[in-house]
Amino acid sequence: MGEGTRSEDYSSTYYNDAHLGGYDNYSWDNPEWRSFFLGIADRLVGIANPRTVLDVGCARGLLVQALVERGVDAHGTDISEHAVASAHDDVRPRLSVASATEPIVQRHDLVTCIEVLEHMSPLDAQRAIDAMTAATDRVVFSSSPGDHDEATHVNTRPTAQWAASFAERGFFRRTDVDLGFLSPWAVMFERAELTAHALTQRYESQFDVVHAELLEKRSALLEAHRRIATLNEQLESQVSGKVAEQASQVEQWQAEVLDARHQLLTTRDHVIGSEAEVTRLRGENARLRAELNRARKQLDNVRGRLKEARTRTERLTRRANRLTAELESSRSRPSFARRAARKVLGR
Repeated sequence: MGEGTRSEDYSSTYYNDAHLGGYDNYSWDNPEWRSFFLGIADRLVGIANPRTVLDVGCARGLLVQALVERGVDAHGTDISEHAVASAHDDVRPRLSVASATEPIVQRHDLVTCIEVLEHMSPLDAQRAIDAMTAATDRVVFSSSPGDHDEATHVNTRPTAQWAASFAERGFFRRTDVDLGFLSPWAVMFERAELTAHALTQRYESQFDVVHAELLEKRSALLEAHRRIATLNEQLESQVSGKVAEQASQVEQWQAEVLDARHQLLTTRDHVIGSEAEVTRLRGENARLRAELNRARKQLDNVRGRLKEARTRTERLTRRANRLTAELESSRSRPSFARRAARKVLGR
């Protein structure tokens, strides 16, 4: 027989948002959680209109507090000492630490047990059902049939098995009550002395609705399948034509690409040849520039020498002119010897 969970398995770590997978801060002070449980309380009051409710496995008592807000005398029990101790001040006096297997002293119009029995061993779960069915004629029940990754889910079972366990105690599903606002597998079990006729009629009436819906959905699914097949055929026909057209277009594009590649290669060869010519011309240009620089230097040298020659020529010219002038002057004036002779001769 499997072992169930213990009080210490539901410490503060269990109630963090990572485990709950919803809103942070699992408490009455959180507006999201408060709104959620007030909505559940409204639905339960509308369905069952209970005066007294006991929530078995109440955790921090959020459902209890929501029911009290709606005028119901609600109380709760939970195995977790931490959960009860950390409940809101307004609801803590209505909560107590107790196992779901313990007998319930007072009777209640409604007992709720939401996501609890999957945490208990199979034997303790049956004892809890005994305790709840002994204290009320109506039970709102929900137990996850899956979520096996949750470490504390040690006793997950299909809802049908739980329904069979309640039926052993004279409790049967209210097929006219939908508790989908709690969970997809939530059920209201109610004490009833049903004959085989009444029980069969109750379940068959529910089965007829579900079966009719199933047939309609199967018919719709078949029609959708046929429609999809027709559309696929039309699509394939259209696609085949478009594929041929596109194939021709692709061939044309391929030819254009090949031609463009050829032109590109030709252009590249021209560019390479042009680059070689440019390189040659750059070299020739550099050579001519070098020769021009040398010629300029030679020209500058010749100009310097010419300037010097001009300067010497000018000096020589001035000197020649001076000598010529002196010569002319000396010719027009008698010499000293002639003057002396004239003087002697008395001329």
